Amino acid sequence: MRAALFVASLACLSAAAPAAAQETQGQFLDRCRAETLAAAPDAGNWADAACAEKWPSVTRSNPMLDAILSIFVADTPSALDPADVRARAALVRWRSPTEGQLAGLNVEVTRMPTTRIIFNWSATGEPVPYDPVEALKVRGASVDPIGCYAYGAGEGESVWRVEAPGHAPFALRVYRREAPTASALSYLTVTADAERNIPTLGDLRTAEPDQDWMETCPR
Repeated sequence: MRAALFVASLACLSAAAPAAAQETQGQFLDRCRAETLAAAPDAGNWADAACAEKWPSVTRSNPMLDAILSIFVADTPSALDPADVRARAALVRWRSPTEGQLAGLNVEVTRMPTTRIIFNWSATGEPVPYDPVEALKVRGASVDPIGCYAYGAGEGESVWRVEAPGHAPFALRVYRREAPTASALSYLTVTADAERNIPTLGDLRTAEPDQDWMETCPR
């Protein structure tokens, strides 16, 4: 079932924009291992297993990415209001002008003050089952950190500049909290600015001065 959803998601994306070079599972695992060892040279005994565990989160993120990327197709105007977002993100089952669902995610479209599409997930005691940043890399996108901060080992927020083939550049914001105990909640919130505003690290620090925004975002 997951394999069929993955293939269908890629087909929807290719209909909207030029095809990008896709990493195979093997290529992803090789890249993941190299990046893990570069960050932690003593990770040789566990890098392969950790990367293998990431792959399902990558493929599970594809419906979310299809909806996000549909808003940023090259040579189209930015989505200036929620109605534009709903029209372009047709994969979302919109229940109202501002709320919908997609592949286990609650979806919102807001205008505060710019138009944004937001994907939310939460569950008690479960690991976060999505990894949109790695999934974008698998699709051939350039994903570069703008800024990030952490509350601890399992909670933090990061903002990324995304340049995907066939799409206008955009900013992706990811808040992630892994449940520290079996009775605690895990959260994921993924936000894209539909008006294609891309902040700088200085902008993030000015807007949220109480957070310790850093330039380098660990993965």
